[in-house]
Amino acid sequence: MTSGDDRSLADGESSAPRLSAFDYSCVVAGGIIGVGIFFTPSVVAQKVENETQLLLAWVLGGLLAIIGGLVFAELAGRVPGHGGMFRYVHQAFGRVPAFLYGWANWLVIQAGALGIVTVFAVEHAVEVVSPGTELKPVVLTSASVAIILAFTLLNVWGLRFSRVFQNVLVLAKLAAVMGLVMLAVFSGGATERAPSESVASTGGGAFALLGAILPVMFSFGGWQQGPSVAGSAKSTQAVSKGIVAGILAVVLAYLAINLAIVELLGFDGARSAGRTVGIEAAKAALEPVGLGDLGKRVFAFAVVLSAVGIMNTFLLAPPFVLHAMAKKGLFFRRAKSVSSRGTPVFAVWAQGGWAILLLVLTRQVNASLGELVDGVVFVDWLFMGLCGVALWRLRRRSVETDGFRVPFGSVLVPLFVVAAVLVMVGAIWTRPEPSMIGGAIVVLGLPFALVQRSDS
Repeated sequence: MTSGDDRSLADGESSAPRLSAFDYSCVVAGGIIGVGIFFTPSVVAQKVENETQLLLAWVLGGLLAIIGGLVFAELAGRVPGHGGMFRYVHQAFGRVPAFLYGWANWLVIQAGALGIVTVFAVEHAVEVVSPGTELKPVVLTSASVAIILAFTLLNVWGLRFSRVFQNVLVLAKLAAVMGLVMLAVFSGGATERAPSESVASTGGGAFALLGAILPVMFSFGGWQQGPSVAGSAKSTQAVSKGIVAGILAVVLAYLAINLAIVELLGFDGARSAGRTVGIEAAKAALEPVGLGDLGKRVFAFAVVLSAVGIMNTFLLAPPFVLHAMAKKGLFFRRAKSVSSRGTPVFAVWAQGGWAILLLVLTRQVNASLGELVDGVVFVDWLFMGLCGVALWRLRRRSVETDGFRVPFGSVLVPLFVVAAVLVMVGAIWTRPEPSMIGGAIVVLGLPFALVQRSDS
């Protein structure tokens, strides 16, 4: 059985705003739909050999995300409260593994992803204002730092406002994604394009799919953000329902947008388009009516909106992990406090401040974009797989649940753990250096974990 503190839904903060199942579905969907879907379809196409393998990679990624969502929905019922994955690992394995997750989530997973998204947003904002302009590295970095600082201030302001802002942005992002799908439906299909000679797949068969799954899972990553703010839920059922609903909506949207991109650009066109594949698809759809350049600008603006939404998610949910760590004595004490507006102010500053510092330290962000992606995926799935094992342990301990259980859990939970291991193997196989750097940062947290006191 869990302790009274662990079973407390809102961690004793009754004045915090209450989030509904719809709010949670928006946090989940907002955590997934970032910038990945606007450039990874081209990356995935480069790693496979044909359209069938491309779509299969996205289908497999979607199924894995759905299974993972079910696992986390049950975990949210068994271990309610702020902190999400940190609380699950802490409940099942103790303070050291939990600290390592919180350490990695703070220093690698969230900060790295936030840097990727912010730079991508600035680049596409330039495409809206002045297409073809390339910013100097110092200007790109400065603009990205300013944006992260602005969203840090927004989330310091309060959970109530950031929640409404999040919901509006998620709806706008879904509209942008489905807008490209509708363009594909009403356009004449792929334009005539010469096959790309500069892009080659990384292998065939199973090896190609293994390499393709890495960027796919980066695009599907983020659905685990919902449980981080579970302490503000109206009920544990709201968290579980929100997780599942948010993932299902995004899986359908992602499959639709990949079909649309292939329809508009063709497989070779999708492979050669690179990081602007979404923009090129919109341009291809509107070129027949003389609006190709306008289509590029409109879609670039949609990408900026999407990036804004995910940036807000990164500074809304992850600080609650630091807050949960502080309540267990595993982070700075000041992160324990929550403002009257439901915001862990110190934790928000800690998350945003480190993201800014990491962005400045990397300097040449454009050159390291792919490495950040692969490093984030490796570390993220290391701990998501551990959460699958955590659910198995909590079941064996008969830790009570709100009633939700993973259907066919005896099969799907182990399958999720095995899939997580395969994703990690794929990361090491295809991108060993960034994966090992991410893993090394986790290991470097071990001495700090061993000397931390525990209030639990």
